[in-house]
Amino acid sequence: MEKQRHTAKSVMELFRQLPEGERAEFLKMLGEAQDGNEDLETMLTEKRFSGGRVCPICGGVHVQRNGRRANGSQKFVCKDCGKTFSIRKNTIFSGTHKSASVWKEFLRCMSEGLSLDKTAERCGITHATAFVWRHKVLDAIGDALKDTELTGIVEADEAFLPVSYKGDRKAFDGGGCGRKPRKRGGCNHKRGLSDELVCLPCAVDRKGKAIGRVAKLGKCSAAAVKAVLGGHVSAKATLCTDGEASYRKFSKGNGNGLVQIKGGKGTVKGIYHIQHLNAYHSRLKTFLASFRGVSTKYLNNYLTWNNVMGAARSLAEKTSALMDIAVSALFSETSLAIPKRSPLPILVEKQSKTKL
Repeated sequence: MEKQRHTAKSVMELFRQLPEGERAEFLKMLGEAQDGNEDLETMLTEKRFSGGRVCPICGGVHVQRNGRRANGSQKFVCKDCGKTFSIRKNTIFSGTHKSASVWKEFLRCMSEGLSLDKTAERCGITHATAFVWRHKVLDAIGDALKDTELTGIVEADEAFLPVSYKGDRKAFDGGGCGRKPRKRGGCNHKRGLSDELVCLPCAVDRKGKAIGRVAKLGKCSAAAVKAVLGGHVSAKATLCTDGEASYRKFSKGNGNGLVQIKGGKGTVKGIYHIQHLNAYHSRLKTFLASFRGVSTKYLNNYLTWNNVMGAARSLAEKTSALMDIAVSALFSETSLAIPKRSPLPILVEKQSKTKL
């Protein structure tokens, strides 16, 4: 029996017969199908060349089309450096062969904060691919936000998290970490602010912009505060902190006004407090807990991820923000280099002086 062939008119008649709720679901599925047909090369070309063609290798502007590759993708040649390249060159999409719809779904998964396993299942990719893609995106976000400036009233304080070698067995098998593996949920071997904790100076302004990075092991210091907040806090900003002495030295050197609240509680003149920063720390720890522990080597990426998720309100805004950054960012690190990063990305102390 020959199958019935539908025309656009017959499909519209069937659509009108659907209940209201199913009509909305059909339109949603239709929109997703249209997104799936969007070509990744087209998206990249429109975004990267929106102000004219620019070479991703040397930055030259004398770029011309140069035929096509066997798979049909457009090639370009730079007349300044003589290099040929595709539109994916030095992007997070380099070396991947997935469509724009798969990448959009992946970024939606990141917006929802899904685990690697759930992300891989939804996107139809492997766990290893999901891991690499995640850190490519987060590296791109970190690069895009490297010039973030905090203005107005800026609240600052440090957080401390246990050093984690999650996923890095070599650190324990003769890798020099200096301790035995912890049981999940176990406590540190040393009490107090020891070198088993990483110090993360963080700051937020009243507009929702945030800065935070791994600085050092153990107790906070003026060098740690400067290494993280230096260049990110406007000289016209008023710094609001707890009683930590490190912020006095930083504010003096940076030319900031300083209001310190002893114990981190209470208000001064009704507007100076660190409640936004305390809320930021609470959201950060909740966010990290959802992944059942984050390796210290990747902690800076997760701090960046948390900052972006906190700035956007709706799921659509989060996904759109991730896509804009992913498409426009330059990225040249290979997938194999990601797991080989330093297990302790500290800023202010040499690893030779630090007990790993």
